This record gives sequence, C-alpha cells and structure tokens, in this order.
Amino acid sequence: MARKSAPVVPRKLRDRRIARAAFPDVALRALALGDLPQIARWLATPHVAARWDPPHVALPAMVRDIDDADMSPFIIIARGRAVGFLQIYAATNTAFWTGHDLPHETFGLDLFIGAADALRQGYGSASLSLAAAHLLDIPGVARVQGDPSPDNKASLRAFAKAGFENRGEITTPDGPAIYMAIEGKR
Repeated sequence: MARKSAPVVPRKLRDRRIARAAFPDVALRALALGDLPQIARWLATPHVAARWDPPHVALPAMVRDIDDADMSPFIIIARGRAVGFLQIYAATNTAFWTGHDLPHETFGLDLFIGAADALRQGYGSASLSLAAAHLLDIPGVARVQGDPSPDNKASLRAFAKAGFENRGEITTPDGPAIYMAIEGKR
C-alpha cells in the first residue's frame, strides 16, 4: 500500500488579494512598491513608531519581503481604503522559531493599523481573523501564531478577539512577547 504524502504547503502566498464574505469590510491586498510612501507615513506616527522600526530600517526590509520566499506582506484595506499593514511569514523557516517546538507548517502574523482614525474599529482583529482563516484553509497548515508585546494591550485584544489562544510569555529577539496561536484542523 502506497504511503500518502503530506500536502506541500507554500511558504509564500501567491494571493494578490484575500477577502471573505465573513469579513465584508476588510480585505488584504499584496504590498506593492507604490505603497511604500504610505507605509513610511504610518511608521512615523506615534502609535506605530512605538512598536515598529523607523522607516529607514523597516522600509528596506519590506521591499525585500515582497520577493522573499518566506514572507507575504499585505496592505489592510478597510471599507475600501488602506488602513494598515499585515505580514504573513513561514515561522518554521525563521532562525528564531526553528529553535522552538512548532508544528512543521506554522505561519506567523505581524500587523499594525497605521491610520489613526481606523484604530479601535475592529480592523486589526478582522484582519487577523481573515489571514488566519485563509491560512488554515490551506491543507497541511498546522498553526497560525503571533507574538505581541505584553504591554501592547490593543494588539493582545485583537489577537484574542480573532480567536488566538494566549499560550504565555516568551522572549523574542525584540524582547518579551505573549505567544498567541490558533491550531489547524487535524
């Protein structure tokens, strides 16, 4: 009897747009070079600058991520306008996460809502839910995770509202974090 091989999970999403009927007001659009001026403005706002690298550090990394085999950067679109940034990464292929006991196909999420008038509107949790649902529908994806800072209450609430389970505090290269995860179908 032939052994059934495990599904091959792409490390980089090829989707140009991710949208679902369950989230009518929010979609994800693949990051393009033309988005960088807006990203730079968002990175300079106080609420984003407190958590993310400055534009001169973050923007070159985002440009590299567009073509990186393990990264999928997106613009968060809410009610038809760009309001933030979300990146999906193949966690099992990153140096930090390879030293942890993760299921083989684990993806991580990072995000920020850049538009100040879009804060506290539920777009962060909706974006996380949308990305997690999309990833967990890919056969073979075992887990989706995030690691917000313990003092980032808004991000912790967004991950929790999106269904991520708090698995406790960890230490990342960026400092202390709360490990949040959703398991895939078994």
